[in-house]
Amino acid sequence: MPCIARPSSSRMCAVFFVAALAPKRAICPCSQRKASMDPKSEKSVSYMPKWLIAAAAVFVVLRIGDVLLSRVQPNAVKVKSTQAIAWTQIPSKEQLIAEAKRVAATPAKPVQELSPKSQEQLHELLAEAKLNGKLLLLEFYADWSDPCKKMEATSMSNTQVAALVDDRFMPVRINDTQKQFGVNARFVADLQKRYRVFAFPTLIIVGEDESPIASLIGNCSSLTTYRFLSRALATVASMRPEFAHLLTSHSQDSALRL
Repeated sequence: MPCIARPSSSRMCAVFFVAALAPKRAICPCSQRKASMDPKSEKSVSYMPKWLIAAAAVFVVLRIGDVLLSRVQPNAVKVKSTQAIAWTQIPSKEQLIAEAKRVAATPAKPVQELSPKSQEQLHELLAEAKLNGKLLLLEFYADWSDPCKKMEATSMSNTQVAALVDDRFMPVRINDTQKQFGVNARFVADLQKRYRVFAFPTLIIVGEDESPIASLIGNCSSLTTYRFLSRALATVASMRPEFAHLLTSHSQDSALRL
């Protein structure tokens, strides 16, 4: 069906009003005489019925009144809601604002604590690492993860990386079994929450106070992994003089032959 453009009511009113006020066209007397002599002649095209003029004037007046009323009282016209159901909003806008203010005023929570059993296990690992003069290196790993397998076969198998880890770190693999068995060991789950691990593999070097010194996420190259470990050693040695012995020629990037 073809699209048909219809003029708006206000435009039609304006046309009628202009036509009503327009001066009538002057008619030549001779043509007027000719029209009166011919019984079949029609009325002049400039003729317009009085009732049509009156109707156009009424429409124009009403239209002007609507425009003036909408400008004087802009809130007088109410828009009907498009929702067919009057839903009760939970939370309401006021509650959302109040909650946002409360959260902004509340200090950030400390890092999630471990369960007593997990805390004891972590303390034992840290004590063993300190006893051996090394840093605790946690590798969050998953047997089903392709990036983990690839990093194990490349970066972790690199001679220089493996030597640096064996000499200066106590490596502990935290194996995720959630996907395989639907559950993780409590210690694994607690450590993942404690250090906010969301991807595998993730390497985290843990300090004596259990805080993470440095972390490396994802399958990284041998050079990136080596630099990560070396710089972590340098950071610890600068803060803790008793760990200065950890900083040896291994910390030089040039020692890595790829």
